[in-house]
Amino acid sequence: MSPSEPGTAYVLKMYPRFSETFIVSEILAREAAGDRIEIFSLLPPNDPRFHADLARVQAPVTYIDRPLKTVDLWESFNAAGAAGLTGALARNFAELAAATPDDAVRAINLAVALQHRNIRHMHVHFASGATSVARLASAITGIPYSFTAHAVDIFHESVSSEDLRLKLEQAHHAVTISRFNLRYLRRRFPASTSRLHLVRNGLELGRFPYRDPRPLGTTVRIAAVGRLVEKKGFQHLLPAAAELLDQGFSLDLRIAGTGVLAEELESSIERLRLGDHIRLIGPQTQDQVHELLSSSDIFVAPCVIGADGNADGMPTVLLEAMATGIPCISTAVTGIPEVVRNGSTGLLARPGNPRALARAIQAMSSPGTDRVTLARNARALIEDQFDVRRQAEALRSLCLDERKAA
Repeated sequence: MSPSEPGTAYVLKMYPRFSETFIVSEILAREAAGDRIEIFSLLPPNDPRFHADLARVQAPVTYIDRPLKTVDLWESFNAAGAAGLTGALARNFAELAAATPDDAVRAINLAVALQHRNIRHMHVHFASGATSVARLASAITGIPYSFTAHAVDIFHESVSSEDLRLKLEQAHHAVTISRFNLRYLRRRFPASTSRLHLVRNGLELGRFPYRDPRPLGTTVRIAAVGRLVEKKGFQHLLPAAAELLDQGFSLDLRIAGTGVLAEELESSIERLRLGDHIRLIGPQTQDQVHELLSSSDIFVAPCVIGADGNADGMPTVLLEAMATGIPCISTAVTGIPEVVRNGSTGLLARPGNPRALARAIQAMSSPGTDRVTLARNARALIEDQFDVRRQAEALRSLCLDERKAA
């Protein structure tokens, strides 16, 4: 699409990022809907693994440098002056001085990079560092910004209430991904959330063809996918599996992902003597995750709220499993019960409770559970509420409302 068309900038902490497939899906859907997108990344990628869908993204990527030496900082000010932003920097000096040095200089560099790009709006994922930079760049350039609030950027103990309030107030609009988040933010910031909207993350449904669950064999194949961190709850899934095995239940569990708990989980597998039944298979590409799901009988997302307040918002892979017809078990954490509706689209267990997880797995494997109906209901819900085309249209409409008001 021609740069003469008004464009939307996606300001991201890091692009591409292996674990953030939902952002790539969103950008692709917006491009398919006719939006001209440019990506501005504050950090270069630090992972050699890439998903194949990245090749479909047409948006150019600009990396926003941070100063490593005093001379780099001076060059940022010179570039801002050459771009005609000296007055804007002076007017916003107090805001810039109050920010962290990295955020302030990145905001200046982003403001310079946005000049002559015909960018009419900035959108950011996560109400954290990248939104801090976009907010300051917006003050300098006059280009409005919006952001999507997920989970870690809302619930983590490190989140500053004053900082989040300021971002909500100064954004043209903000969105969040679940009703739970929407209610939470409106209760916490009643005077600052009049322009906060629910826009769920979406899936490209054509990439996730549905198939009814197969009849169970003698060994129940279970899949779990996610970063190996506290909030994913895998530390509770292992003793649940051990309890089932002690009861004579035959299972084969594969956990895909990597993270800080990898060694601890491996030690637990060894200590509980689960090596013949459970394997950590490491990080997987999207295609490998799809293969894992298609070969599994049950998907489990045993999410918990971490000691630091961190929690999952809406695991993308849980939506993918539901879309493809894999019966799902999860926990009543944040917005998850909005999609895993107990007894209708899946089964819910109490978070952090291995025995409850074990009972849910037993129930999902019982002849008395209509796995096909659960799976069909889950697919219908995903089609109704998580189609990325509807997500793209909702985001686009919010920006169009802004342009009409301008």
